[in-house]
Amino acid sequence: MTILVEDTIPFGDEYFSTLGHVRRYAWQSLTPAELSDVDYLVVRSTTKVTPALLAKASKLKLVTTATAGTNHMDTHFLDKAGIAWNSAAGCNALAVAEYVISALLHAARDNRLRWPQCTVGIVGAGNVGTALARVLTVLGINYKLCDPPRQEAGDPREFVSLSEVLNCDAISLHVPLIKSGKHATQGMVNATVLAQLTASQALINACRGEVVDEAALVERCQADAPPTVILDVFENEPAIDLITMDLAWLATPHIAGHSIEGKVRGTQLVYEQVCQAMGLTPTLELDDFLTAVEPVHIQLSSPDASSLTLPDLTSIWHRVYDIQYDDRHFRKGMAESDQFASLRKHYRVRRECAAFTLMFPHTLSAGIRRQLNGLGFRFSTHPPM
Repeated sequence: MTILVEDTIPFGDEYFSTLGHVRRYAWQSLTPAELSDVDYLVVRSTTKVTPALLAKASKLKLVTTATAGTNHMDTHFLDKAGIAWNSAAGCNALAVAEYVISALLHAARDNRLRWPQCTVGIVGAGNVGTALARVLTVLGINYKLCDPPRQEAGDPREFVSLSEVLNCDAISLHVPLIKSGKHATQGMVNATVLAQLTASQALINACRGEVVDEAALVERCQADAPPTVILDVFENEPAIDLITMDLAWLATPHIAGHSIEGKVRGTQLVYEQVCQAMGLTPTLELDDFLTAVEPVHIQLSSPDASSLTLPDLTSIWHRVYDIQYDDRHFRKGMAESDQFASLRKHYRVRRECAAFTLMFPHTLSAGIRRQLNGLGFRFSTHPPM
């Protein structure tokens, strides 16, 4: 069996060499001729899986992507051709949720949001929206869910309309890109929607750039009292509109889900899918590839509080992930040589909360301990030096 794997997929050789003959192809270089003898194709979103690409793929049994989305795959064609397809849906959900929390903490510290009194509107209650809701619950932050397709399908959670979400202090978008139909999301945040947002609100887009009408967004940001805009995604990536980036309060190059855990979890999921397609039992696990992080020493200002204060939570969170670092690096890279694709491909090492052990020189209240546990941290106390 021949397994062709994109070279940007972490630990691709280590995972798939246990299953058959592995070949790697260079990022954005795959040609139809290379697929003539391939049984399984493993890609990321930078590879467009089209009828033209698969024209000579006579042996192909499965195409799977080590990313959450499938917009780069012509799934209708794959279905017609009898080629199975899959994705690593949910692999980066927690990383995106942690990205949003970092953005919210910066907004709160800058007095753009009230913390913890704010309410976050989550548009899209799939893997990412659900992960974000879970973290907000741990932090004691109110949220509202909007997801008409899931609501109509009988999801038992409580949902609200988009118009009600637009009254929230922060609106965070986590929907797939759907171009047509009853629940189309392309251009969902249009001029009419944007006109309802005020300077006391934040709009976060960490799903797909086309969900927001960028021309309307630029016009709104250039008008009086615009909302605080945080963008991880843009129309026409990687050839993005720099005016949109300039007008965003925080901007990053489509890396919200790019934690090491999210990437390796993606590989783990597609590895398990190839195993299933081959009728084999997986023998490798995520922990086989993730190394431990050195303990982080933290000094809290209020260790006896019933929950983490904003300064203490910000101090901890931004030791793990600080969106402002990525914002500065992104703007610098784009100013120097328009590096969107390269910045995304060569993104720095970033870990999720669960990779960290926090060490405190004091005992912690039961409330803070519960929050740290709920966020995934390991922690311990140690005597002062």
